[in-house]
Order: sequence, then structure tokens, then C-alpha cells
Amino acid sequence: MCVAPTVRLAAVSMYLQLIDFQNMRLALLALSSACLLAAADPVPLFNGKDLTGWRMLGPGRFTVEDGMLKTEGGMGLLFYTGQKVGNQTLRVVFKTTGDHDNSGVFIRMAEPPVDEWWAVNNGYEVQIDAAGDDWHCTGAIYSISKVSKRTQKPKGEWNTLDVQFDGPTTRVTLNGELVNEYKEGQPVPERKQWFEPARGRRPDMGYIGLQNHDRNTTVYFKEVSLIDGNATSIADYKTLSQFDRDRILAAYAGSGQMVLDAVAGLTTEQWNYKAAPDRWSIAEVLEHLVLAEQTIFNFALTGLSSTVAAPETPVKDEELIARAKDRSQKATAPEILKPSGKWKAGQDLVSEFKLRRNYNEIWLRDTAQNLRGHYLKTPTGSVLSVYQMLVFVPAHTERHLQQILEVKNSPNFPK
Repeated sequence: MCVAPTVRLAAVSMYLQLIDFQNMRLALLALSSACLLAAADPVPLFNGKDLTGWRMLGPGRFTVEDGMLKTEGGMGLLFYTGQKVGNQTLRVVFKTTGDHDNSGVFIRMAEPPVDEWWAVNNGYEVQIDAAGDDWHCTGAIYSISKVSKRTQKPKGEWNTLDVQFDGPTTRVTLNGELVNEYKEGQPVPERKQWFEPARGRRPDMGYIGLQNHDRNTTVYFKEVSLIDGNATSIADYKTLSQFDRDRILAAYAGSGQMVLDAVAGLTTEQWNYKAAPDRWSIAEVLEHLVLAEQTIFNFALTGLSSTVAAPETPVKDEELIARAKDRSQKATAPEILKPSGKWKAGQDLVSEFKLRRNYNEIWLRDTAQNLRGHYLKTPTGSVLSVYQMLVFVPAHTERHLQQILEVKNSPNFPK
């Protein structure tokens, strides 16, 4: 990876040490979360009579029986159309009827879902399943963040599941005990099964829904409600200016499309051609961009929880971008960002790049965070705003776009 001198990330893997804070805070948050929830009155999203405000997707269905939602008929998703949820707590009161009943609460969906599987890969599922392991049981964020304890009540008894949205942090409380906390950007296991969610960033605010899992499962929901936090909509936050939001989104979209255009239609020989033994092929350059996309983005977001003060003489955006794009400034990629052939040259690489870039664009479009008002210190000691570190990503992309074009312009590049 090649960066400006003031923002060298040769030790970028150090960021992993900064965001593994979950276990240290669980006990304190359990008490504070319970106190906050007790002080607010829930606002119902389900009226106990019909599905007003909700929309059903998939072959399964939810019916209303004795004032309760009841799952029936197979895989499906019932999502709430009324608003996105952010900086609030979603309360779901449910009971199972069997030891292996399976359901879930979908959260942080950037757009209204188009089908039940769109929700799986574009949101998170807070699992309901007493029989699953710690990564797939009630309170887990399915295959993303495991529970710290198991507090579900036996079948036939009511459970209260509170999902608190605190900017990029999700906290799950089950029957009054904090069982899970996940913050965007912290390390997650690799995806192992086709039905597990695609990895990537989810927005601070998003649509929510309830899952109907299978024909053999019957789960009842008697309450789905919101408990307001300090804000109820994106307008209540001190957030990005529209100029800054438009500017960074244009940079992400533009640089990403230029890379995709540059690699379109390449043959296998062209993908793997090297101008010299110590040079990267186009496939290796794109794999480096895939790895850098998530790593740099996640590193930037550690600044949202830091206490670093603003620098006396801040770096200008234009200077940062210009240095990042300048290929006369040479640097060596750290091991974490070096290509290793993890993805097959061609469509596999292209799809992975598009997936990661798309998730980051969704987050930037919807975030309510004040990215200009938080700062982080790079491993070399330089101080940048979170916004500047995020702007660095598309600038870094354009730097390596130049490298792709250099390979294509090599005299011996395959025709």
C-alpha cells in the first residue's frame, strides 16, 4: 500500500488492538442500559390488530392472533415501512413454542428490502434460536458477533429482547442482561456458509424487520416497539454537511467506476501479466485495493470513539488527496494488504471489490456521525479527522488505478 508521508499506514494492522473493547465494557453497560431503558416509554410499531405499517416478503407469512404476531408457512420477512431506526432501542417481546424454533430480528437495512434474502446480506440478524451455538443463538448477531451469555427463557415463556442502536454500536439485552455488543469495524469471522450474511459495513440508521424462518417453527411476538434515545432521526444529529457528503460519495463512486472500467474485458493472460518479476499484476493490484478498502475504512472509524484532539495545524483535504495520488511517493504495502491470490483473477475479484465499495458508500450516505468533529492518530503520530481518513480511501484507489493503467501500457502487455 502506498500513502502520503503524513499518513503512512505501514503498521495499519495495529488498529485491530484499538477496537477489541467488547469484553471490558459488558458489565458496566449491562447496568447503564437497564437504567436507561427503564426510564423511557416504548412507542409501539405493532398495533396488536393488523399489519398496518408493515410489509411481508417471501413465501412465509405473519398472521395476527389474539393480539400477537404469529409466524407461519416458511421463509419470509416482515419489515417495518414507517421509518428507519437509529440512536434508539428496538424492543421485541417474543416466545417460542418448541426447543428448536428459529426466527430473528433484522436491523440496519439501508434500503427497504426487496426480498427476504436481501435482508440477510444487507442488514444484520439478531438471532432467535435457543438451540444454536454462541454465534447463532438468541442474542447473537448471526455469525458476526457471538453472545457473552445465554439468558433465553424456556419455550412458552415470554422473552424481552432490547436492541440498542448507539451510532455504529449495537447492544443486545435479553431479559434484562446485556448479552452482546458489536461495533462496526471490529474483526468478524470469515463467511463460511452460503446462507451466512455477506460481510461489510451497515449504516447507523436502517429499516428493521422480523424473520419467519421455516414451516416447522412457530414464534409469537406480542410487542415490537421503540424506546427513544437522544435523537429519533438523522436530522437530530450534528452530522456531515451536504457538501461534504456529496463530495466524498462522488469520490467513492467515481474512483470505483474508473477501476471497473479499466479492468473490464481483460483476458486471464492480461489479468496475470507482470511487466517485471518484482511488479504487481493487475490482479494483484485489484486484490490490494479489495484488502485496503475494508482495512483503511475500519481504521478510520476507530476515530469515532477516540479522544484525540484536533491538530493545531490541520492537514488540508486537497493536500492529503494530492499526496495520496502521487505515485512518485513510493511505499511498501504492509503484510495485511499484500495480495496472496485469495480471489480468482477476473469476476471474483471484481465482485468482491464492488461489494466492499458498495457497503462503504451505503454507510457514508446514511451515517449520522460527525466525521469532521472526530480525530484519530495514525501509527506514525499524524492527526487527521475521520472524514479525511475516509477521503483517503478513494484517493488511494486512484493511485492504484494509475498503476493498473501503467501495466496496460507496458510494451509487452498481451493483446
